[in-house]
Amino acid sequence: MQMKQESFQTLQQYTAQVESLYNSLRSFKHDYSNILLTLYEYIDTRDMDGLSSYFIQNILPLTKQLEPQNYHITRLANLHIVELKSMITAKIIYAQEMGIDVSIEIDQPIEQINTDIIDLVRMLGIFLDNAIEAALETDAPKLSFVIIKDEKETVFFITNSFIDYHLQLASLSQAGTSTKGSSRGIGLYNVAQIISHHDNLFLDTRTQDHTFMQILHIYA
Repeated sequence: MQMKQESFQTLQQYTAQVESLYNSLRSFKHDYSNILLTLYEYIDTRDMDGLSSYFIQNILPLTKQLEPQNYHITRLANLHIVELKSMITAKIIYAQEMGIDVSIEIDQPIEQINTDIIDLVRMLGIFLDNAIEAALETDAPKLSFVIIKDEKETVFFITNSFIDYHLQLASLSQAGTSTKGSSRGIGLYNVAQIISHHDNLFLDTRTQDHTFMQILHIYA
């Protein structure tokens, strides 16, 4: 019951974000023709000072209404599994609100995945929570979420900026061990326990140049 309520709330957030984006685009389209007419008058009269002033005072503020981050959740359109989409939407919205530079890539429609969806939601939720928390400790927080699917497997890439505490990667699946410090690693231990119950799951963890990567393979 609680999961259904949380899913409904995150879907409401997703809908609100899409509606906000639509209204921004409609407003921009409405103003677009007026902008062109005004620009034409400045150019036609060769009023370069007036054109420069108009651009700075009117056009630049307008373009800020269409910040790139507003488009990120629309890139989840190819993900058609409601439980998964709801959770990821909530995490991405939160990451953006916290000022993290987020990128998303799902190159084709994802209709189904060969594993228990509840277990998958739990694992990806842990990865995203950890990624957000670790990224926020850095000067330039970044988070990337990618899904690649072919006939053999579905692969999830969760990548984030992090401060390298020089932990051994093999120890991260042990209870109490985390890239974020001691006594905060129960989540990754839970992931290891979930994976141990599935023959077709494989987790590849890597670090490179202050970037932390969790790569989850789900074989068909």
